[in-house]
Amino acid sequence: SPAQKLVFNRVNGKRPPLLLQQISAPEECYTLAHEENVRFVYEAWQQVEQQLDGSRSGESACGPVQYVEKTPNPGLK
Repeated sequence: SPAQKLVFNRVNGKRPPLLLQQISAPEECYTLAHEENVRFVYEAWQQVEQQLDGSRSGESACGPVQYVEKTPNPGLK
C-alpha cells in the first residue's frame, strides 16, 4: 500500500509571519558551534564504521551491532 501523505492544517488558514521570513533568507549562516557539532558527529560516525568493519572481520568481540530486520518491509527501503 502507498505511504500516507501527511497534511497539516493551519488553525486560521494563514501562514505565520516567521515562516515567510525563513523562506526568503538568502543564505544560511553556520555558527562555530554548528560546525563543531557536525565535525563531532562525523568523526564519531567514522569510528563506528571502523568498529563495524573490524567486527565483521573478526577483530573485536564487542562493539557496535548493526540491526538487521528479520522480515524486511520493501516499502521502507
